[in-house]
Amino acid sequence: MKSLIFALSIIALSSVSYARPNRNYTYSQPNYGATKTYAYTNNVTSSDQERCQAEANYMAANRISGHVWGCIGNFEGVGVGYSPNCNTCTPSNNMNLTGDASSQDSSGRWYRVRSWR
Repeated sequence: MKSLIFALSIIALSSVSYARPNRNYTYSQPNYGATKTYAYTNNVTSSDQERCQAEANYMAANRISGHVWGCIGNFEGVGVGYSPNCNTCTPSNNMNLTGDASSQDSSGRWYRVRSWR
């Protein structure tokens, strides 16, 4: 009986299929009792500047001090500080800056995202 249950569970698990990841992200985060939803669409028609602004806004709204989505462009730098021009990582080789955006949270901290290609 145990071997039959084991065989049936192996068959059931082998037929499980997984969906491809979706490139459209919607995040819901509780914020002091209320729920806010932040949507971001990662499509090829968005400019690097728009994507940097969306990521900076999301970081500030949720007080996240690090990368939240995939890399924008070929190199992405994020930073948090008390100035809209806070430091971020920069590429070591010669690249063109394609996006630079900052957003401020309710406590006065700034979140900055820059991208290079």
